[in-house]
Amino acid sequence: MNELRGMAPEHRQQSISRLATALPPNSGLIPVNGPVASLPWYVVHTKVRQEQTACENLARQGYGVYFPRVKVLKRRRGRQQAQTEAMFPRYIFFQPGSHAHSIAPVRSTSGVSAIVRFGQEPAVIRPETLIGIREFEARQNAAKDEDISPFRCHERVRVVDGPLAGLEGLITDVSRDRVVVLMQLLGQDTRVNMSHHQLLVAH
Repeated sequence: MNELRGMAPEHRQQSISRLATALPPNSGLIPVNGPVASLPWYVVHTKVRQEQTACENLARQGYGVYFPRVKVLKRRRGRQQAQTEAMFPRYIFFQPGSHAHSIAPVRSTSGVSAIVRFGQEPAVIRPETLIGIREFEARQNAAKDEDISPFRCHERVRVVDGPLAGLEGLITDVSRDRVVVLMQLLGQDTRVNMSHHQLLVAH
């Protein structure tokens, strides 16, 4: 899922489109207004910061909607704080309310930019992909704040607190409590244990 979040919108749309297939019953997704379980789930590309607006307006028209959101850590006032963000910014999933329910009105729904397509056909998300998204969302949101790290191995970071503030290094290991950073100290490569709050991703 993380690889989709990091893509440019046009590339993310192509990747989601390549997942096209039908959604079977009992996928574990929670529909709105009780759509038939066997109907497929499609993908909508929303306008900027209008995912929730699109969800609300689609739900009013009787579509099932799914807007994956996950808990992440963001640095604020010198500390890492938990907040909820869209898993796929500007993308939501929707399902018709019945076999006779057309998806044509979705395109003109407030908050919607376009229906994601695979060639000329609307893209339909694979069932295993949706199940994986739901499971990841549940795990991430149930995790304790200290178990969620914004850092990844091989990522370059800058120290912003403590005696090494201003220096940069490369992450070699991430754990619940510490981040191991490879740094140049006194002309030698040295692994230093740092707290999460002491680091920022270097740009």
